Amino acid sequence: MTTHRVSAALLLLVALLTVAKAVTGLEPLAAAAVVALLVFLALEFARVPRLQKRVGTALLSAGLVTAGLAAVFADASLFEMLYGGLTRTLPFLLLFASVGWLQSPSAQSPSLLAIRESVLRQPPGRRFASVALVAHFLGVAFNLAGLSLLTPMVSRGSNPHLQKRLGRAMMQGFSAGTCWSPFYVGTAVIIASVPGVDWIKVAPTGMLLALVLLVWSWLVDRIFARPARGPATPPADAATLSRAALGNAGLILVSLFACVIALVEGLGWSIPIALAVTAPLYALLWSFFIQRASANAGKGPLATAKSVLNDYPRLRGEALLFTGANLLGVGISGLLPQATIAAWVGGLAPTPGLALFVLMGGCGLTSALGLHPVVVVVLVTSVMTPEMIGLPPELFALALMVMWGQGTNASPFSATVLYMARLTGASGLTIAWVWSAPFVATTILLLATLLTAINALGIY
Repeated sequence: MTTHRVSAALLLLVALLTVAKAVTGLEPLAAAAVVALLVFLALEFARVPRLQKRVGTALLSAGLVTAGLAAVFADASLFEMLYGGLTRTLPFLLLFASVGWLQSPSAQSPSLLAIRESVLRQPPGRRFASVALVAHFLGVAFNLAGLSLLTPMVSRGSNPHLQKRLGRAMMQGFSAGTCWSPFYVGTAVIIASVPGVDWIKVAPTGMLLALVLLVWSWLVDRIFARPARGPATPPADAATLSRAALGNAGLILVSLFACVIALVEGLGWSIPIALAVTAPLYALLWSFFIQRASANAGKGPLATAKSVLNDYPRLRGEALLFTGANLLGVGISGLLPQATIAAWVGGLAPTPGLALFVLMGGCGLTSALGLHPVVVVVLVTSVMTPEMIGLPPELFALALMVMWGQGTNASPFSATVLYMARLTGASGLTIAWVWSAPFVATTILLLATLLTAINALGIY
């Protein structure tokens, strides 16, 4: 058996053991998952992309140092801290492994492809809004797989100005999904990491924030970027879309969400566990129906499963980053007493409103400087509580959820930016700092103000 297959089997084992631990409560299952994770990292470390390897190694080193210092000076248990950091990593990897199952059927779905074709043919005046809206709703369920359906809009060789505008529409619509969709890794982990937060409670406000982002994105483009005149309008029938395609796409989204939320609310499972159970079964069933209905017979369930498992080792970079960030988080929380952190945070942001601006602005700035939002979110949720800054847990979580999406657009090394760079030929720095950073800055001011107003109204 090749190393690639062993790594794929190990990551599958991590996922199965993590789900089994959550369902049964047996701690030895978590210990076995941690061992499998460490073996996976050892096997795949040499193949981690250079940038992720450097950042992940730095995080791991800092985590080991801070945990060691905490053991010496704060009388903390080194083993418990390291084990705690590794177990905190498991849900992150579970989410990545789960979302991957939806990529293959979403790329073959006739209904989603029909929607893609309709967006591609939208006339000037409706194109930016259409791209942003479709990128949002495809992203909330299928993550980057949904975004990939719109790639012809910004392919190399396109008109540079139009490419830039539509690239921003894709990224801004996609990133708005982190405000509410539990299928984004950051959103699900934030909800699971902040005590007292339930998806049902934050989803309505998150949807409102996403709507504000989409409208603001359209306004900024219309005022500052849209040219005075555009190309000729295509024929009237070029942009039509059948009700059947819309209905099928809506059924896919609603049924997928319903399955996951039913498990969360009915059985009390966390979103990562519910998604890990739902996504593979849903994807295999979806692939079966696509294959049965397609004249070209697309990928069936078996081919889908093989494709997903074959891609598992590619999560090596994410596994290293999440492990390093979680170890650093538990190391800092063990080294610094919570009272000390609370006093420092209170001095920096004495009011909840100011705390929101500092928290969201800090996330945006560190992301723009190259630190992936996952690192910031893991550290913040490890060492800070909502009570420290006088915020309800729901608003604390919403602020982080918003900034996960905006931070990935401003970070030159995030998966979203690097993906867009491959599509367009522009550098990651250009996409993050020129295309996205000005919009992200205005978004922070707008949404921090809105969250402050929600807090003042006492909605939570």
